[in-house]
Amino acid sequence: MPQKILVVDDSDLCRDLTRMMLEGFGYEVVTLESGLGLSRALGREKPDLVLLDVSMPALSGNHIVTVTRQHNLHRCPIVLFSDRPAGELSALAKDCGAAGFIAKTSNAHALAQSVGRFLLPGSPR
Repeated sequence: MPQKILVVDDSDLCRDLTRMMLEGFGYEVVTLESGLGLSRALGREKPDLVLLDVSMPALSGNHIVTVTRQHNLHRCPIVLFSDRPAGELSALAKDCGAAGFIAKTSNAHALAQSVGRFLLPGSPR
């Protein structure tokens, strides 16, 4: 059974590109356009990893991580996913309790390598 990644991003282009790149490496990918449905999606999809855009209109990704941690909604690594500078992402991830961050890229191999660092081989759902 392939590992499942939940991608939360308000950009259709980014969601679709990320999904296609990760599916090319054998991951199952589910997408959401907003963090507002994240709690339901976590329970329904039981992902192995969440890639969460930082810059979204309704609620920023780092605030969503804080809420999921406060309410014990996360059962997998939640990783900030953004094109912001690495120093800023590192500080945001630390402040909100995210597992870390991954810079957005159009390089499928680099993305798959970054994702792999946050996944345990054969992690159960």
